Amino acid sequence: MTFIIFPGRLRYSKVLALTLLVCGWSNLLFAAVLWSHPETVMVCNNGQGEDILHGAIKPQTTNSLGTLYFRIKVDPIADTAAKLIGNFEAGFMLDDKGKEHLGIGNAFGAMAYSILNVADAPKGFQDLNSSDPDPPFLYEYIRAGIPRYIVLKIEYIPGQNARVTAWLNPNLTFGATEFNQPTNIVVHFEANATFDEFHLVHRGYGGGWMFSDMLVASSFEDLLIPRFWQKKWFLPIIVTGFLAIVAGTVRLVERRRASEQIQHLERETAVASERTRIARDIHDEVGAELAQIGLLADMGMESKTKREVDRFSQIARHVRHLVAVMDEIVWAVNPQNDNLTRLADYLCQMADECFNDSSVRLVKEVPTRLPEFPIRAEARHDLTLAVKEAFANLLKHSHASEAQIRLVWNEPDLEVSVQDNGCGFKPDIFSQGNGLTNQRVRLKRIGGTVELTSQPGGGTRIVFRVKLEGAG
Repeated sequence: MTFIIFPGRLRYSKVLALTLLVCGWSNLLFAAVLWSHPETVMVCNNGQGEDILHGAIKPQTTNSLGTLYFRIKVDPIADTAAKLIGNFEAGFMLDDKGKEHLGIGNAFGAMAYSILNVADAPKGFQDLNSSDPDPPFLYEYIRAGIPRYIVLKIEYIPGQNARVTAWLNPNLTFGATEFNQPTNIVVHFEANATFDEFHLVHRGYGGGWMFSDMLVASSFEDLLIPRFWQKKWFLPIIVTGFLAIVAGTVRLVERRRASEQIQHLERETAVASERTRIARDIHDEVGAELAQIGLLADMGMESKTKREVDRFSQIARHVRHLVAVMDEIVWAVNPQNDNLTRLADYLCQMADECFNDSSVRLVKEVPTRLPEFPIRAEARHDLTLAVKEAFANLLKHSHASEAQIRLVWNEPDLEVSVQDNGCGFKPDIFSQGNGLTNQRVRLKRIGGTVELTSQPGGGTRIVFRVKLEGAG
């Protein structure tokens, strides 16, 4: 069985398919594939065959200049006798103006893979010896089910026959070149290789031939067959898979985070509901009982003896104090007050109640419009107690005629200051007491600070600063 090469011509496509392929991880090959036919074609006793090029490549003439590389995979349908002499069985023909020139196939007489000129070929056929020939023959018998690649290199020289190089089943993995192939699978010769059509033919013995993976390119490297990880679809699939994993992970994390947020909100809602219930119970039950006790104490002060009047007066005073403390607890517990507007209103109300029965004139500087910025219950509770302690210290020690409470809001920073025009003092003496220490502990607990400025005869100013982080 012999492979035949029939001199013929090639045609470049009017528009060359320049495709960028991903060829492995470390390098990119810029393919210049001129024509390809990856599908399998089976031919059997089809005479001259039919053109499969359909004008995809520019015809090659005796004036052509350049180099073309051909790759084709062949596989016979059935085995045939190794020494059978007769017409060639199958071939990939280069036809020029209806005449067969150069071909690849099984030719008569050669009984092996071979390259030869048909018709008026001056040099006859050339054997492509097998790398593992069957003795005593220097050829490889073509067996069914064992496909082989044949590669041709045709160098066109104007006015001369083309130089032809052929390889039998060469190494076509990435990194291979035409120069590092084994010498026993290659032949060189000259032939007329002009063509304008490609024909697949079978005229002889056996059940026909299958041709597949046909390709014409401008370099040997363009004929290489990539591993699956080097194919152009592999990298997009890997990237897509990676992105799918990332997207799935992100979605899982987001779903878990959303679930945790829902659980957190449910806990907050439950806590808020419980706080509302406690505030309502304290107001309705404890408040009502204290009010009743106060009423009885007031009635008891109508007694005739001074001793009884004094005792009932003390009871009434303690009850009023407990009512005030209870109101503070109710306000602190009620979640409806967890915002800046309610805090400012309560500080002003608390200031009025503290200074109503004193001779100190109160000045309030509070913005008329404040947002309902959420505040944690702990923050407003500690801040309120710290400001209340500042009011108590002012009334007790300052001997002032005027006091001022000032609120400055610069989201998320809140500043509350209490100032008087009293006698003042040396701050180092004041710092030895528990008042300032308690205030600093309260503000530190909610992430705030306390600043005290005072001098003898110059009044006192204490500033509470805290960064509000919202309700939590």
